[in-house]
Amino acid sequence: MEKFDVVIVGAGPAGLSVAKILGEEEKRVLLLEKNSRIGPKICAGGLTQRSFQFRLPLNLADRIFNSFKINAFGKEMEIKGKRFLITTINREKLGQWMLKEIKKNVQIRINSEVIEIERDYVFLKDGQKIKFDFLIGADGSLSLVRKYLNLPTKKAWSTIQYTITQDFKDLEVFFEPALFGSGYAWIFPHNNFVSVGCVTDSKFQTLNLFKNFHYWLKKMKIEINQAELESFPINFDYHGFKFGNIFLVGDAAGFASGLTGEGIYAAILSGREVAQKILNPNYNFPGIRKLLKKKSLEERIGKTLIFPILKSKKLTQFIFKRYL
Repeated sequence: MEKFDVVIVGAGPAGLSVAKILGEEEKRVLLLEKNSRIGPKICAGGLTQRSFQFRLPLNLADRIFNSFKINAFGKEMEIKGKRFLITTINREKLGQWMLKEIKKNVQIRINSEVIEIERDYVFLKDGQKIKFDFLIGADGSLSLVRKYLNLPTKKAWSTIQYTITQDFKDLEVFFEPALFGSGYAWIFPHNNFVSVGCVTDSKFQTLNLFKNFHYWLKKMKIEINQAELESFPINFDYHGFKFGNIFLVGDAAGFASGLTGEGIYAAILSGREVAQKILNPNYNFPGIRKLLKKKSLEERIGKTLIFPILKSKKLTQFIFKRYL
């Protein structure tokens, strides 16, 4: 039976961030990914400027936008920045770049699905049993590690999208409460494709969301042709991230934004913070504490203020420029 200092379940941005830092500090780390390739994920691919504070190269971006458009209550508003506000990025490209940044002491295994967890052990689908000192759940919104910890997931975004080739110049979001509740629809142009989708809270019936989204596509004259419908949840139901020798990071912890659904920034940040805690038991998570304050404010805005704010151009510009 193998034994590692740290076992990481999931090789998304959060898991890759943990692995990079711990590998550089001589920890024996095992990174497990259930899929056959690291990086690809169903995702709209929006990345705000704050994510680049982690030294991601800007040339990873498909498209860079110094402005974007918000459509609400029959009017269009353009949010402009002095520098770029948001980019679109290919998730496979991001994952492969982060993978190459891992230089030392990390064993990376693809096609390695964890199916069961017990105290200090994980069990893989192929029958392996692996012992750990620390376990990190970086396995997304449907996290097995989170389920092992018996944490509820009641607050989540439901999303559906198509990837199409129709040409769009601008990045746009559309707030239509009758169709998408507290969520929104989006048009996110990439290099060779466009992500067109919608997001709403999980209280919305899936069938209604499907019908409403297709009504909106027809109204917008967006052609989906033979594009495949994709769906993915975004968990923002936070109930803690440290549980003895087990940690949750990224969407597994519910760190995604309850206002926008953005999760990549929080995934990378929380991965880095947990790595520092494993290296230094006295580390007190300043980055996560700041993230949680911002997350709390975003959720209060999302629950009670987003639609009144959208009726004021000045307030809309302030909120979105301040919190992207």
